Amino acid sequence: MPTPFWVNEMKINVVQLELKRAYEMELPVEDTPIFIAKQAAPIFCHAIGGKNVEHTAMICLDNANRVINFFTVSIGEINSVKVSLAQMFRTVLLSNASKIMVAHNHPSGVLEVTSNDIELTKKIGFFANAFSMDLIDSLVVTSEDFISIRSQCKEFINGRENSTED
Repeated sequence: MPTPFWVNEMKINVVQLELKRAYEMELPVEDTPIFIAKQAAPIFCHAIGGKNVEHTAMICLDNANRVINFFTVSIGEINSVKVSLAQMFRTVLLSNASKIMVAHNHPSGVLEVTSNDIELTKKIGFFANAFSMDLIDSLVVTSEDFISIRSQCKEFINGRENSTED
């Protein structure tokens, strides 16, 4: 009787993806659920607002809008940052997040939403929606202040009409 084809031996690598905590960050904000940009802005202003090159960062949230973690998605140049959506959503999925809030800083201190900011926010919203997650908002921050891209964009982002709350 011949040996079945599936009996031949083969070795393959078995892998496991996981997040690893790099460090803890203490913030001058209350430990409360985050529902709107105004609640998340202090975290982003503190973490990336004062950087001298553009940074993009993200907060992952659970179903109850509690912060799971903070992640610096990318670090760019003085006036631009390239965002890897694959890297961003890899982190979101490994965090088991159901909602996200993203932000990037403007080292110039000018809180102005650009067409590139809106386009990137739409892409992030599209992918969040594809993974059944909510993009709460996308912010532009400095060390002192912020502006909500959702409140500035008159189109739909993530399948929902824009909120004007910030």
